[in-house]
Amino acid sequence: MWKFLFSIMLVVFSITSIAQYIGPKPIIGNKDLKSFVKKHIDYPKAELKSKKQGTVIIDFQTDITGEVINYHVKEGVSHGIDSAAINLFRMILWNPATDNRKAAVGKSEFEVTYNIKSYNKITKRRGYGTITYPHIPIDTSYKIYSIKQLEVIPRPIFSDNSKTLSEYVYKNLTYPEAASKLALEGDVEIMFIIETSGLPSNIIPVSHLGGGCTEEAIRIIESISWIPGIIAGKSVRTKFQMKIKFQKGEGQDGYIPNQQGSGI
Repeated sequence: MWKFLFSIMLVVFSITSIAQYIGPKPIIGNKDLKSFVKKHIDYPKAELKSKKQGTVIIDFQTDITGEVINYHVKEGVSHGIDSAAINLFRMILWNPATDNRKAAVGKSEFEVTYNIKSYNKITKRRGYGTITYPHIPIDTSYKIYSIKQLEVIPRPIFSDNSKTLSEYVYKNLTYPEAASKLALEGDVEIMFIIETSGLPSNIIPVSHLGGGCTEEAIRIIESISWIPGIIAGKSVRTKFQMKIKFQKGEGQDGYIPNQQGSGI
């Protein structure tokens, strides 16, 4: 009888111990990771032409800060597709694994499927096919730099006739109806990475505002492409923070969506 109870206790303890470990997670969350992949996935031209398809699985390990310390392709498709998947993977920032609620070295897998039919749908929705680079050569270290470290800071590329970042945000940001009903006003500060492709990635709210304002601020950030930052003649990844101010008033669509950038 006692031996049976002791065995049950060991099983419960074992299950509890396993549940205390949580592997590394993308800082943008698993839900937004899907959107990230759709925005940044690139299908090699040779593989598109030869109709090569398949799923790449990358095993990786992170340290206690969430930095990737090693990785390898567990299951590959072809050299071109595997390389594209690695490029996609190396852009992702991770929260560290936790063990008993403490940061720990962790392991996980990143999986991405290359399917031509799905890719064609994605490119149609996002408005661009093969990802181009506004400035070549590019830094291939994947290191992230601060604005102060740059020789040339990033510059936004506008799809309309806006002359400044503030003007673009003013024209395109809509004061959410829910925020209007709640009379919400305030700032939403967003941190993101400007990639060497000029596309924003790893978009994270630093400060939130309800009523759909945070989501609207993220939408605006996602709509802007950039000339990337430059160091030693190469385009580099840049950490950028932008503050958007929501203020109810008279103006476009009945509101004045003011914003604050980083002096751009």
